[in-house]
Amino acid sequence: MQAIGSVVSHVKLWGVTATVAAVAAVQPAFAEVPAALSQAPQDAQLVFIVPSMSQFSGKLAMLNQNLGLDIPELADALGTFKAETGIGDAMNDAGSAMMVIHDLAGAIDTGEEPDILLILPVTDYAAFIASFQEEGAAPAGAGVTQVTMPDGQAGFARESGGYAILGNKEDAVANFTPGGDAGVIGGRVGSLGAKCLGECDAAVYIDLEALAPTLIPKIDQGIAEINKNMSDAAEMGMMDPAGLEMMNATMSLYAVAGKAVLNSAEGIVFALDISEHGVGITKAANFKADSPVMKYLPGGGGNTASILARLPQSSYIAAAAIDTKAIAITELFEAAMEALPQDNPQMDLYRKSLPMMKQIQQYAGVLYTPDPGALMSGTGAINMLQTYKVDDGTAYMKSAKECITSMNGVEIPMAMPMAPGGQPPVMTYATSYTDNALQLDGVQVDQYSMQMNMPQEMLMQMGPAAGFMTMFTNFNGYAAQTDGYFLSTTTLDQQLMAKGLATGKTGDGLGAGDTLATVREKAIPDGAVAEVYISLGGITETVGPMAMMFGMPAIEAPQDLPPVAIGMGMDGTSTAGRLYVPNDTTRFIIGTVKDMQQQMMGGPGMQQGPGAPPPPF
Repeated sequence: MQAIGSVVSHVKLWGVTATVAAVAAVQPAFAEVPAALSQAPQDAQLVFIVPSMSQFSGKLAMLNQNLGLDIPELADALGTFKAETGIGDAMNDAGSAMMVIHDLAGAIDTGEEPDILLILPVTDYAAFIASFQEEGAAPAGAGVTQVTMPDGQAGFARESGGYAILGNKEDAVANFTPGGDAGVIGGRVGSLGAKCLGECDAAVYIDLEALAPTLIPKIDQGIAEINKNMSDAAEMGMMDPAGLEMMNATMSLYAVAGKAVLNSAEGIVFALDISEHGVGITKAANFKADSPVMKYLPGGGGNTASILARLPQSSYIAAAAIDTKAIAITELFEAAMEALPQDNPQMDLYRKSLPMMKQIQQYAGVLYTPDPGALMSGTGAINMLQTYKVDDGTAYMKSAKECITSMNGVEIPMAMPMAPGGQPPVMTYATSYTDNALQLDGVQVDQYSMQMNMPQEMLMQMGPAAGFMTMFTNFNGYAAQTDGYFLSTTTLDQQLMAKGLATGKTGDGLGAGDTLATVREKAIPDGAVAEVYISLGGITETVGPMAMMFGMPAIEAPQDLPPVAIGMGMDGTSTAGRLYVPNDTTRFIIGTVKDMQQQMMGGPGMQQGPGAPPPPF
């Protein structure tokens, strides 16, 4: 920013630092938004807010210490900010700070940096502005005052309701008009967005409705450029015509989805919250009630936690649950199919799966840590147990059998360089299905197999890595249905299927009183319709033995290491998605990286001295 350079650059730096640290419409809800948002103009297209500077600074310091980040600037972020920008003691440290951009759309159109206004809380406006005036200059009055920033650039300032308004253009500062109602922005991001604003430590609000006319043409331009690049690749023989047609249609589908979101949304907020337990990043948006997006977000679903608890507690890599009625997955799938080339063989498989999809009400799946022997052999490395709440278990199982058996012998052209003779390489399915392969606790269990035979051209390009392909393309598992639920495994593990059937009756499985349940309370938004958990402990248990075979140091995770969580919630037209990283997990990651660096660079137990080998990097 030309005229308020140093202050703006440090505000931006503070926001970026917070993000880096994170990686290491119902009126009562609107009342929770920070009162300082009443100072933001109602037509602002972007607002960055820190609801309490001193509280945010304190939490960054706490995070810096708890995670062992050892970043000096985070020990007293507010003090560093004030010292480097020349701000004196007349700023209200406990107050809210904001950065406002009126015309972000214009800046996107022209490619120029937008005009930025800083809104900083003050206890004594004249004393605050004195920090940016020449010694002996007249005290700041009620109008606009010209100031000199620490980097020597010119700026302008005036007072408004206990805040100092700073900007690079005199007319922008002079014409600044507070919105007067914090609830306006709260209303534009919906009930979940307003709650998010009320609980955050820093947030960015964007008026998507105002930006849509500018961003939609940018989407079209980007897709056109991607399609041109793919067409060029096809002309050079790097992609067959059918593959090009499918890729072009897929890109167009992405464009339609992006434009639908922009045409449907009112406002969106990205928020950061920090606690002694973990760090969360939440994205919340509000959509117009009669918009295209809301057609696929009917809401009103059930409890995703309950279906996840039907799967056994055991060491896992990832777990997920989704309410397929609250999010209209089948309708989305059908809309996508209509936009894709209908003569592609893959479309036949999609169409055959539709009867199954339409019966699904809820889904949960867990990727458990595999048996070490299975992992090394590549057979059974993908060790999943999945459960579906369906309208009719018997009908669903029949549809599943028909879908699997109909895939046998189907050939799918691959979007790869043409094979000799001008024909595209194909992937071939080989499937089988056996009724009543065994009985478990009085339940009929069927057995299936599915193999995707990749073209030799692809396997040759992959080289030695092709051996690992089988773990992702070959599945042999069991399928069963009982009490309105369908279960399937991806391995021939009778014990896992038996546990799944038993846990389905008791409901005391994953997330029912374990570490995952504790994380859920802090991580998943209200009105949960989807939740995903990634276990660093399970990942470590899986890849640790393999890493040691390649000379990497041993990695052991604590037994109760909490998972990283991702969730989605809905409340009417308001939606929220959230990423939550527990501090214990971040500490484990940081500690593991430091230990590996120490060992690989000649730490304890490693050869050192003149005869030591050079470091690997």
